[in-house]
Amino acid sequence: MQNPGVIRNYIIAVLLGVVVGFKIIPPIAFGSIYVAIMIYYIVLILQKNIHKSFTILPYIIFGEIFVRGHARFLPYLTLQYMYIIAFTILLFQSKLTKSTLHLKSVSFLIAFFLVEILNGFFASNSAITRGIQINTLALILPVLWGSFYKFSPLLLNKLMDNVRLATIFLAGIVLVAHLQGKIDYGGVSSSEASNNMAPVQLSGYLGTGAILFLFSILSPTDKRSKIIQSITLVFIVTLMILTFSRGGIYFIGIITIMYMIFNRTNFGNYFKFLIFIPIGLIIYNFVIVETGGKIIERYEAKGASNREELVYLGLYIFSENPVIGIGTGNYNTYIKEKKLFSVVSGVHNEFIRAAAEHGMVGIILYWGFFTALLITILKRKKPANHYALYFLVLFFLITIHNGLKISIQPFVLLLAVAIVPINAKIKQISNVPNKQHRA
Repeated sequence: MQNPGVIRNYIIAVLLGVVVGFKIIPPIAFGSIYVAIMIYYIVLILQKNIHKSFTILPYIIFGEIFVRGHARFLPYLTLQYMYIIAFTILLFQSKLTKSTLHLKSVSFLIAFFLVEILNGFFASNSAITRGIQINTLALILPVLWGSFYKFSPLLLNKLMDNVRLATIFLAGIVLVAHLQGKIDYGGVSSSEASNNMAPVQLSGYLGTGAILFLFSILSPTDKRSKIIQSITLVFIVTLMILTFSRGGIYFIGIITIMYMIFNRTNFGNYFKFLIFIPIGLIIYNFVIVETGGKIIERYEAKGASNREELVYLGLYIFSENPVIGIGTGNYNTYIKEKKLFSVVSGVHNEFIRAAAEHGMVGIILYWGFFTALLITILKRKKPANHYALYFLVLFFLITIHNGLKISIQPFVLLLAVAIVPINAKIKQISNVPNKQHRA
């Protein structure tokens, strides 16, 4: 029996997205509401109401990209500042000296941040360097807190449900661009098709949400309607493809392959993938018609929009400066000053940036943290290790596609760190144990 409550929530979420996307609420008013919600989130943390604060966090995260594109009176790194404030409070509240640190390798990341600070004193562009340092700190503090905290199955289920709703809300905003029409599709990512939001960044949000809907469809313990979840997945993936940013599809494909490998002993799970044949055909046919076939040209285009060249330059810079690199934030201007690239540009890959700007020190500390985290996750019990690994790989994919730019990255990495078995085995995060969530 299907619960109309979930369908109602999905409809409300997409309609709210459409209202915001059409700017029926003026961007300045939406930005003000957004700030008010962030303040409320901080208040909940001060009240030590962890569960409620995490139920509203997904909406703050998924609203970030619209605020960046339309409510520009707010600082670009508004949400990163909120992370720093919120998780600093949480760390003080957790009484670290009395808590058990379950991820000791977080010390690598803390040491890396110190290098980011010390190696940034000779910045060629202080604004770029400061932005990188703020993003790094906004990543470290949630990870540090998560190194002491363990998500309960109940909180994870509630959190993932709200991420799904936040994804639908964001998809509703994107939908407005297609309701308005007049989209000129070309051979590159289209801000027109994403309602003037950054398409590459958008793929990180929509890709993450689509993966959670995928988990819901494939999970044998998830009691929600597979039809409703599948329709929603088609809706999100179609809009994501129409932005012409290829990243999100790659994210979904890689996580799906991982799921198949982890569940290879359960032959019945493979039959569930048959549902994706008609889903794929529906999306493919619609997108071909909608774009006049230009989507094929987009996916057949070789290269990754100069990203591979920027990565190569990062490795070249590392080879020339192998010990301590060229300094925090200096990659952007260095490549133009040395006539390696025609314009100022970031490397769009945090792992390569760490090597180019901090040399072997950066590799040992930054790469070392993720290597140690991977080893730690693999030692965890099932299925916690599987889900933690999904989120770690997702963070890795978004970061090599995007650099460290969007607030969903600290959130995803936090999940990878804090999905730890609590006594008994952790339940699958897509399973909602009470009846009110069934659809």
